[in-house]
Amino acid sequence: MVPFLGLGVGIFLLTLSIYFIRSKHALKTPLAGHGDSVDTVDSFVLSIILSIGVILFCSLTVRHYGYVCVLGGLFILYVVSAAW
Repeated sequence: MVPFLGLGVGIFLLTLSIYFIRSKHALKTPLAGHGDSVDTVDSFVLSIILSIGVILFCSLTVRHYGYVCVLGGLFILYVVSAAW
């Protein structure tokens, strides 16, 4: 049952990646400016890690999200094939 679920998720991620990469909004950054509230975290080290992660994540374009989906989908399909 689990390999079929992984197969479905992998194929869904690959389909979503094709949609993101070929989208007419592929060069837009939908999350630009949403990382401003990271400075309210109490821990200094956690705030540095979150700041770096949020800056990287919010600067991605829709096409880059598609590439991340391709990598995730291929990784899940690889894990499913190795488990089968």
